[in-house]
Amino acid sequence: MKRFTLGSAMLIVLTTCFLSCKPTKEEATVLIPEYVVNVTQVTQQNAPALQSYAHGVNGADWLLFAGRTNRINDDGGLHDLNANYTNTSFLPLSYNDDIFVYNVEKDEVSALSFNEMVSEISSFTPASGSTDAAAITALIPQIASALKANGTVFRATNPLVMQEGEYMYVVGGYGTPLDQTDNGNAYITFDQVAKINVPSMINVIKGDLNALTLADWQSLVAFGRSGTIDPIVINGKTKQVVTDGKLVSTGGELFKIGSTFYLAGGHNFTANSQQYVDAVYPFTMSVSASNPLALDITVSAPITDVPTTIGTPAADATSKFRRRDGPIVSALYMDSNKNLTEGLAFYGGVFQPDSVVIVNKDTTSYLRAWNTAIYVTPSLSAKYTIDSDYNQKNFNVYACADFELYDAVSGTVSTFLMGGIGDGTYQGPQTLSPFTNSLTQVRYDLSTGKSTPKVIDQNIFGGSSFYGAETEFIFNSSQPISFMTVNGDATEVIDADKTFQEGQGFDLGFIYGGIEAFENTPGTFGRGKSAASSKIWKVTVTKNTVNN
Repeated sequence: MKRFTLGSAMLIVLTTCFLSCKPTKEEATVLIPEYVVNVTQVTQQNAPALQSYAHGVNGADWLLFAGRTNRINDDGGLHDLNANYTNTSFLPLSYNDDIFVYNVEKDEVSALSFNEMVSEISSFTPASGSTDAAAITALIPQIASALKANGTVFRATNPLVMQEGEYMYVVGGYGTPLDQTDNGNAYITFDQVAKINVPSMINVIKGDLNALTLADWQSLVAFGRSGTIDPIVINGKTKQVVTDGKLVSTGGELFKIGSTFYLAGGHNFTANSQQYVDAVYPFTMSVSASNPLALDITVSAPITDVPTTIGTPAADATSKFRRRDGPIVSALYMDSNKNLTEGLAFYGGVFQPDSVVIVNKDTTSYLRAWNTAIYVTPSLSAKYTIDSDYNQKNFNVYACADFELYDAVSGTVSTFLMGGIGDGTYQGPQTLSPFTNSLTQVRYDLSTGKSTPKVIDQNIFGGSSFYGAETEFIFNSSQPISFMTVNGDATEVIDADKTFQEGQGFDLGFIYGGIEAFENTPGTFGRGKSAASSKIWKVTVTKNTVNN
């Protein structure tokens, strides 16, 4: 049985209906669900310190790779806001080159560097006389070659990631080419797309390659691109730049609705410039009929408010979709027939295009977060709605752990944002809003089409350091969690009525990794400022009901 620290934060989350407090004779008493959320730090020793990483889940095993970590003097954490982005803001030493398998129940970890993984696969020989040995032997060099050609998938920072069944999908992320020795002018946002078989990759990292069948090897990895990488010369140095790519993003999110994937938000970051995605891009992918290690990708027209200028500075200057590194979450909406339909929502994110303001004739740059919401509804005639009335009041505006639940009694979908950046204050010149430990519940009313935010607790983690930024919420795979089904497809929104039982604590999942800030405005990485975190927090939900 796992041990947990005694310190925890007890949070009361109310899901309310706007009904009369005193029912008349004609009115029935309504029981309103009340959710008690308990956040407790797990006592563990062996989880790696990672932020902005990629993860897949198979039972109690977490497949972890990419992102940033701590190598020397806590050089993970928040990038240096006051440094030269070309050379010193993101230290190459902080790139995570390892692929981990962490078992959350046993607190056990296995790891291989990317080069070690390729070497292990390259040197593998199936057992003599085993079924399909010849076919596997012929396939091994092709897999090794594909991995080498797409190695930045396993080292990129802040990629877009999702999992469906046994497969995880990884898009984009930023970093430097694997063979780059000069950090200056080397940063690039990738257009790479990967499909990875999570159970099979876990066996590879654990050294159990003999457990893989021919079908497992054939489905281990597949890669594709939406553009091309071309060399250009900047200041006398050759730099790699993605051209003609639509799926070039870091700091966005990846979703799948039906058979279509959606790349939502983010930006194309390089050493000397950036261009926001300013859109949600629908696309499809499939394994090539002629090559099981290749993906065929088709990108459709973007969902955006700047269709004629997208991809240009003019779009960045006006688009409400100009958002990255914010909460972009799964959502449910109502169609014209009052049936549920699946979509996604933007809550918060950074940065507004009007961040440069003139006060007393002085031009000052403010890093202003978004506090309005965008509801994206791919199946409806209106593909998106901008909720300008919504005001998140600068709480939890940065990417953080989140989960969503549908409450049938109140007809609402609640999003819970845990920690991160945005403590409700408005930042000064050239500074981020402070880090926060707050929990915000965003309650979307399906009947009105409007969201209401509410800060439930100011310190869910119960300490003096700050957590949540660039963390992930990982569902507890040992629990019978019921997710809403829409048009025959399972969503990422929890069915609260089927999942939570009255008065019984339910271990819903874990908050893992991210940035640990040792003060609320660290401004950089390093001792006493910030670092990549290895901490794990258990999230327990208890459902009660009260008379309304």
